[in-house]
Amino acid sequence: MYGTVSLLIVVALVLLTAGCTTTPGGNVTPTPTSPGASAIPPEVTQYAKDWPLPHKDYANSRATMDSTITSQNVKNLGVAWVHNVPSGASTFGSISSTPLILGNNVYVTDLGNNFIALDLSTGALKWQTVENLASLGPNGPSIGYGKIFGSVSPYEVAALDLTNGKEIWRKNLAEIQGGNSGIVGLDQQGTVYDNMYYISTVPGNAGVFYAGGAQGVLFALNQANGDVVWNFSTLQTTDYWGHPEINSGGGCWFPPAVDTNTGNIFWGIANPAPFPGQPKQPPAIPQDWPNGLSRTGDNLYTDSVISFDHATGKMNWYTQVWPHDISDYDLQQAPVLATANFSNVRQDIVIGAGKMGRVYAFNREKGTLLWETAVGIHYNDTLPAFPTDGTITVSPGFYGGVETPMAYADGVVYAAANNIPADVTNGLTATIHPFSEGTGDLVAIDVNTGNILWDKRLPSALFGGATVVNDMVFTGSFDGMLYAFDRTTGDQVWSYQAPAGVNAWPAVAGDTIVWPIAGPGGPTSIIGFQLAKTAPVLNIVDPKPGDQLPAGSITVQTEVNNFKVVDQLGKANVAGEGHLHYFLDVAAPTTPGKPAIPAAGSTWAATNSTVYTFQNVTAGTHTLSVELVNNDHTPLNPAVVQTITFTTDDNPRIKIVNPGNGYVIKTGNITITTDVTHFTLADKLGQANVPGEGHIHYYMDVMPPNTPGKPAIPPAGSVWAPSASASHTFTNVPVGVHHFYVQLVNNDHTPLQPDQTDEIQLFIVNFTGGIALQ
Repeated sequence: MYGTVSLLIVVALVLLTAGCTTTPGGNVTPTPTSPGASAIPPEVTQYAKDWPLPHKDYANSRATMDSTITSQNVKNLGVAWVHNVPSGASTFGSISSTPLILGNNVYVTDLGNNFIALDLSTGALKWQTVENLASLGPNGPSIGYGKIFGSVSPYEVAALDLTNGKEIWRKNLAEIQGGNSGIVGLDQQGTVYDNMYYISTVPGNAGVFYAGGAQGVLFALNQANGDVVWNFSTLQTTDYWGHPEINSGGGCWFPPAVDTNTGNIFWGIANPAPFPGQPKQPPAIPQDWPNGLSRTGDNLYTDSVISFDHATGKMNWYTQVWPHDISDYDLQQAPVLATANFSNVRQDIVIGAGKMGRVYAFNREKGTLLWETAVGIHYNDTLPAFPTDGTITVSPGFYGGVETPMAYADGVVYAAANNIPADVTNGLTATIHPFSEGTGDLVAIDVNTGNILWDKRLPSALFGGATVVNDMVFTGSFDGMLYAFDRTTGDQVWSYQAPAGVNAWPAVAGDTIVWPIAGPGGPTSIIGFQLAKTAPVLNIVDPKPGDQLPAGSITVQTEVNNFKVVDQLGKANVAGEGHLHYFLDVAAPTTPGKPAIPAAGSTWAATNSTVYTFQNVTAGTHTLSVELVNNDHTPLNPAVVQTITFTTDDNPRIKIVNPGNGYVIKTGNITITTDVTHFTLADKLGQANVPGEGHIHYYMDVMPPNTPGKPAIPPAGSVWAPSASASHTFTNVPVGVHHFYVQLVNNDHTPLQPDQTDEIQLFIVNFTGGIALQ
């Protein structure tokens, strides 16, 4: 993902517009401010001790010395609150960047391009927006001048009122850069400085990535109205190295760094494409182009760090570290500003890193490369070309290396590296090894020399970045483990098993760490950890408040923290342990010392399970409550209860339960599995209608016809099938982005009224691998 979604989507490429052809300083209407405090937004100054910027400060240090959390008290760090977020907002999870913390407010953007504002103390929702338009990430919020900025669609950015989320302005960056919105994406958390919002596009979005003629463009927008102050094409070519029908690349995935003393801004640029090569696809692409031969040369400015004057967009320098990248490596990480004594000369430096698994230090004034350090496991990664007559395994693979942000403090930079190999075949295609088989290295590097001070090998890939909190460095892994290590020795001092995989990095303020847990394997949530917070926490994960569900069986899923759920119902109390009571349409009793048992005839259950199913729930509006209780059924003191309302009805429904929306699947046979309620599937296709029975129509890339009384049969040549089965397999599905639809119909093929359909979008690719997260 980060740095380039290694999807190798080789859909039938179409000759697309060349896109933005801006040059350094192009389209400039600057109103520059002298560097310094006056250029910093007031919120960033006021809340400098919190987490007001994506990586804490303009140097992207991801380090705080203002927190009260240290290695001496981290053992008292516990879950204070959990805010649940709908899962599966995007192909790559639900949240994949850092929250911002300003005072008692937490701001998060999910991968559905929805903004969420929470109370820092309790996790309570203050306001939210609803777009539900999937991005690949790591998009996220930026704050300044009374506004919160970020992406609101795959190619639009907006400024919202910070107090309530109301939109102030919105800009379509695909339109501005002159490109097709289908090949322009927004997957970056930008930054705000000197009355400008800095953001970059990337060459594609959740629909299509790396189509020919796609490119990433840097933008400096006027924070007041979104007008372009300057922009810059990250490809030093107007003809896409001779093949605009094939080649693409560039853009940025992480926030730039700003030197507030000089006014210079530093960006890390992503990779060129295709990678490793382009298989032939007659007639559009009549021949193979292995090892990037369709884009000869160094492919500037990809895999580079570039320095600009922040106000005018004039380039100061660029340094490319990986010419002609054929491995999707990028130099995509947020640049980090530091000071080093290199060869006995004290100088300001900028540190970059990427998926090539290397960390680089450059002189900040001239861009001179000072040192380079490899992190993680490396083999076959420096080959100028891959063999064209077989398969070779490479590490780092296309999702390896330094995928997520670094941290810096006191002369040491900390990098989280992933060891996830890839198999490259004939220099054309790649198979990513499953993420679940990957490992990770958390590495501490001396910025004066580039020498590794310590290297901590971990059993799962690290997608949680690095974050310094006083004398510790935190990270998180694919298997859901959160860690804290002593910064000096690398010794582990704290860990926590999260309920799902980690695909984001935290923000820290005071005694609180806010960490999105939005990867695979469990419920998606934002967790607030606080010191000395050991009070029990209960959350209803499913159903959600206001859900509309089919009457019948209703399964309740909960999440419990700081409390041991045991099978000791009715036995003697033990502090900190007990079980759950579930209540439907009856208030949870909370009188201390009296069993939390409602009146006879009430619908309720006592269980040591965090999942419970109510049977035969009738149509209507219902109140659901769940309570933590002691072994003897008495309420905790104070009582811990969660309550929501939802509605049910007897209407027929159909839902696609597998695959999940946005999944990435290898080309071939695709089976769509559904769940049908309040409707009988009958093998009577084409016969007389019977109320409440019928069958399913399955469609690929064609909308279900829904004209009342007319058979729901699409035009000739469409891919569809009628079936009395709850699942159907589409065979030989080609590479590309495909939409699958299901529809309940009567025996005579006419649609139900109202129409009952569901749909998903799948990314069909020509390689396998554990890429559901990244």
